Amino acid sequence: MIIFEISIVKAELPAHANDWTKCFVQIIVDGSHVAKTKSTKKPGVFEWQQHFELVSKTDESVCRFELRRKSALSLLGSQLLAFTEASVSDLLLKMQKASRLGQDVSLPLQSTKSKLAGGDDNWHLFIRLAAQDSLPVAKVEHPRISRSLSEIVLKLEAFMQLGDAIAQVHPYAFIAWRTATAVYTILKAQVDQETRLDALGSLMRDAYLFVEDVNSFPEKIPALEETMTKLFVQTSECAIFIQECSGHGFAKRLVSTAWVERRINDLTDGFTLLKRALESRVAVQTAVVSFRIDNAVKHIVNIQNLMKLHPADMDDPSRPECLPNTRMDIIGDIYKWATTPIGPTVFWLHGFPGAGKSTIATSVANLFRQQRRLGAFTFFTRGVEARSDPASLIRTIAYQLGEFDPRICDAISRVIEETPSIKQAPLHWQFQRLLVDPLRSLEDLQWEGPVLVVIDALDECGRTGVRSDLLTALARESMLLPPTLRIFVTSRAEKDIYNAFSPYPHIYSRELDLSSETNEHDVKAYIRHRMVAIRLQNEYLDLPPDWPGASRVDALTLRASGLFVWAATACRYVENGQDPEERLAQLLRSEVQADSESALDNIYITALESAGKWSDSAFAADFREILGIVIVAENPLTSGTIDILNADFTTGRKKRPCMHTIQHLGCVLQWAADKPIRVFHPSFADFITERRRCGRDAWHINKSHHRLRLARQCIGRLGVALQKNICQLTLSRSFEVQNLPDVTAYPCIHWIDHLCQVQSSEPSLSQEIDGFLHKHFLHWVEAMSAIGRPRQTITLVDKLRDWVDANCSHDDSLRSFVRDAERFCQAYVHVFEQHPLLVYQSALPFTPTSSVIYKTFNEPTLPQVDGFRDQWSPLLTEFSKPGENVTAVSCSVDGRYIASSSKRSISVWDSTSYELVTSLLPGAGNATNVIKFSPNSVHIASGHADGSVRLWDALSGKEILATMKGHREDVYVLDFSGDGTQLVSAGKDQKIVTWDIRTGKMHREPLTGHKKTVLCLCFAQNSTRLASGSRDRSIRIWDIETSQAVLPPLLHHSGGVNALVYTPDGRRLISASDDKTICVWDADSGALQQLPSKIDVPFILQGHNSTIYSLSISPNGTLLASASKDTTVRLWDIRVGKELPALVRQHRLPVRCITFTADGRNIVTSSLNDPVLRVWDTESTGSMGITRRHKGLVGSLSFSSDGKRLASGGKDRRVRVWNVETGEMAVELSLEREVYRVGFSLDGSKIIALDDTNAVFAWRADTHEPLMASPNDAPRGEVYRGPLSLVKSQWIDNTETKEALLMFPNMSRIMAKASWQDRFAVGTANGGVVIVSFPGLESEL
Repeated sequence: MIIFEISIVKAELPAHANDWTKCFVQIIVDGSHVAKTKSTKKPGVFEWQQHFELVSKTDESVCRFELRRKSALSLLGSQLLAFTEASVSDLLLKMQKASRLGQDVSLPLQSTKSKLAGGDDNWHLFIRLAAQDSLPVAKVEHPRISRSLSEIVLKLEAFMQLGDAIAQVHPYAFIAWRTATAVYTILKAQVDQETRLDALGSLMRDAYLFVEDVNSFPEKIPALEETMTKLFVQTSECAIFIQECSGHGFAKRLVSTAWVERRINDLTDGFTLLKRALESRVAVQTAVVSFRIDNAVKHIVNIQNLMKLHPADMDDPSRPECLPNTRMDIIGDIYKWATTPIGPTVFWLHGFPGAGKSTIATSVANLFRQQRRLGAFTFFTRGVEARSDPASLIRTIAYQLGEFDPRICDAISRVIEETPSIKQAPLHWQFQRLLVDPLRSLEDLQWEGPVLVVIDALDECGRTGVRSDLLTALARESMLLPPTLRIFVTSRAEKDIYNAFSPYPHIYSRELDLSSETNEHDVKAYIRHRMVAIRLQNEYLDLPPDWPGASRVDALTLRASGLFVWAATACRYVENGQDPEERLAQLLRSEVQADSESALDNIYITALESAGKWSDSAFAADFREILGIVIVAENPLTSGTIDILNADFTTGRKKRPCMHTIQHLGCVLQWAADKPIRVFHPSFADFITERRRCGRDAWHINKSHHRLRLARQCIGRLGVALQKNICQLTLSRSFEVQNLPDVTAYPCIHWIDHLCQVQSSEPSLSQEIDGFLHKHFLHWVEAMSAIGRPRQTITLVDKLRDWVDANCSHDDSLRSFVRDAERFCQAYVHVFEQHPLLVYQSALPFTPTSSVIYKTFNEPTLPQVDGFRDQWSPLLTEFSKPGENVTAVSCSVDGRYIASSSKRSISVWDSTSYELVTSLLPGAGNATNVIKFSPNSVHIASGHADGSVRLWDALSGKEILATMKGHREDVYVLDFSGDGTQLVSAGKDQKIVTWDIRTGKMHREPLTGHKKTVLCLCFAQNSTRLASGSRDRSIRIWDIETSQAVLPPLLHHSGGVNALVYTPDGRRLISASDDKTICVWDADSGALQQLPSKIDVPFILQGHNSTIYSLSISPNGTLLASASKDTTVRLWDIRVGKELPALVRQHRLPVRCITFTADGRNIVTSSLNDPVLRVWDTESTGSMGITRRHKGLVGSLSFSSDGKRLASGGKDRRVRVWNVETGEMAVELSLEREVYRVGFSLDGSKIIALDDTNAVFAWRADTHEPLMASPNDAPRGEVYRGPLSLVKSQWIDNTETKEALLMFPNMSRIMAKASWQDRFAVGTANGGVVIVSFPGLESEL
């Protein structure tokens, strides 16, 4: 029987329950009604604070909590609103977690009727409970089990004295001894009894009777090796289990009896099988029993969902382990740390390069893998792109943890479903959402012992500075993980890693001591082991059995200076020589070095000196060329790829194969047939790239030189390999990613990266790049699309543009081409990502005819387009959520996202792909008026029509604070302080409220002073001042700390003040008003500034013809953008106070919102009563889009019978006839009503039109004179004359051959279509008429 106290605290219900009263909670245990609370009296207040004492038969008893509401008529009883169920053991586990956090237990309620739920899942019941002392639990306080453990410890100590005979199983025996000793120390003072655990202890003890046998007959060990290893691992696991049961484990509490019983059964069965196997000397096929896994619980495993994280490939079975009987002290300490519940949760092992950190990490990982406690093993590798990217670590750990445990997999999968774009999120946010939140939500993991995550070679993860975000996230967020999750990190003691880790007490730092006796012993053991293998390989040399002898092994150990990499390189040096004795003598002739770095340099010098004839300039040149590629390549390359990338593309001179040189470098490089060539250890790359250390020009690899050389070699290779339709594809509406050989794919992906890593203003280089792009740019885009990386072209060309601007300012041709290339990729990536051949068939034909790209690559055989555009449009893209008119826009400070709000939802969009990332749902009937990204880009604040302010997680779409209520009416404006800790809101009630976003509480009394609606707010850069603008025509400046006005009201505008911005330097305040003007104020004095270079002329900008709604200033403070009711966005040079008239952005509707993107290159706008968001380039001066040939929607098109003329008609009541060959308008004809249909007579002599009343009109085709027309003359609805047709509103297909010919890019919606043989025309909603001709098709017809 279990007795426990429970308090029903309160319930949280959706907003639609705010008027409910007479609600109570009824408690049911195992089907029996045992208690209920009083009924609530106040509407919307669901608090009880009532205490009850409950009794259950076992901890598996089920408690049901029902939320009910009394009916107004007593005869009808009560209505069940929602309920929840949980076992007593689950409730007690939740109690333990909540008590640590100082919180009540929150139970999610399940609504009984969908109409009650209202689409909102925010139903929670909060309870508080405590178990009385009589609660039966499993206690482990047993002298008998203590005696059993004592005997096991003694037997293990005796077993480990066997030395080399147990080399392979010694690590597991050592760990079993360490763990059993630790638990025995805990238990020996405890006195309680429990029969089943005593029996388990006796069974464990009896299983070790074999030790007496093998002590006498060590030769029996090899046959039992596997079984003994399983026994030792099982012993360690059982010891951790006993530790958990004793109350000294990770759970910090006594676990339930039922749970203990199940685990004892499993462990007893496991030890019984192992004992029989040892007695019978027959290996047994059984797995180690882990009490960590509860097979009785069913979980949904969704590994496919985890693949969306794009984890890095961490498969490398060749990673070496520590030799048996070496590194046992440090491995034992790591094991003890990982299995000890108290203390630091992160272990950082650091040391000198080559000290053996990675082999320790691999050994520890394999040890915990054997015990089924390795959650993740990640390792960074310099020179392997996927394994050196800081952005991949957290996602890879999450993926591996999901593979490791189905429960973790389910929890992480839910996060991915909630936030599909999580792989693009900031790293600290990924750590919280992918690791901390899922692991902390799984309460049963607490009593299952430790799970280890290994992160090896953290110093090889990116460069200093690049990895700063990862280090910060790893150091800060890891303290939030549950104590069962242990993280073991190895790295060099880099300064940035030390600075990131050292302030945190939960990170234990330990340096690998190279000078310790144990380290020297382990290096000696390694050398001795390798020398034995070398002697056996050279059987014909008749080396003595004890070769090379103890004294020479000692001498080599002394020269190693504690470095395993020295020992490994030295042994390879001896092994690769013709005469091991001679090579050994050479090593021993070298002097003992004073420090580890000198020792390492010395062995590399010795290895290189013997590798070739350095006096031969050809050998030295080959060495540098080949090693240069190996060292600076983003990924390891095979010898075949290196040979091609090292070719002489200028003269065609044949070069020697790289293996001719590499075969001499077996001491420092590793390779195999068809496998990439790598350095054995990154310390060799450090040595050879630092002139001071390697000491010779013949050896020195200058990274900058070789990066530039490899970039040029990549360009040379692409110049030979790239061609149109490189994969021999046929254009279709579906496409599968292709595999190009590495020798082509590598330079495609990396040539720009290599180029951007160096600085060079060499004219010949810019000419080389310019020549390559003018010939192969489209081929490169096609190849990138073929290998599934079309969107990477945007980021790569963007990087190339920055590099060209910085290094090739003298080359106007190249700069112009790269800018055009960037626009091409931005504008048409949505086209060529559908199929690589659309680069030529669609993207190029629709490229502006005046652009460099079009002029360079257009060919007569390609589709020809008339009526699209002749210049790049400043409008980069449009995107929307149909039916949801935009009310506000905000861009994240980190440049990743664009947020928009509507009356129904808040949408977050990716700023590169413009895809919808997530939606935030404030709730029906609560319109969103304003949104604002926080300075750290993690949160979005929203202001609503009901006067509420809410704070959201930007990517998950979850509300993270209780709704903030401080206004009586609409909230129209929000702003964050610079540090993101404060949020101000204002609106119709004229109050300005300051919120502490850490608590969601009002920070101080509201600011008052405005007499009408507050329309705008803006923090000064130092966040000490706040500016506010109102419909009362005033601007007020407030001290945010004192809540007092620091200046008199600023009064100049004759209309309401709608927008305020501070310049980035904080010196100016800029305002915009209903009076159509923009005023620039001195931020300190509040005086209206003078126009630059003008005397006594106030700084007032004029140009708009109506109300100015919004302002935004570029990050560098030079450009000001203004949005107006007059349907324009205007750009101003704020330095000189002048408008840039060529950059006016014309809209169809009044422009309500405007904001610069984080890089200042683009602006995002939205209009009133319009769902569309528009992104504009701030530099382009071209037309806005398709040439408008009508002033309204084009609803009808028709070709003449000879195909030379095209008639168009639309809502502007005009009929226009076009010369198809020239694209010129031949005639314009007017109707009094909208044109419904147009056409030509069969003989082509008449132009015919039908209006929206079905009246028919006709004109002579040659003179355009009006003619009499009857209903019989009405134009026919025939659309297609020939094989061309429009498919899926976007593709033109040849219906005869079933071939896809072209895909229309994003543009105004197609409303009309017509075809004639090889020509196809479309009319658009915005008045465009586009004609496409297919020259190659004409000859086929």
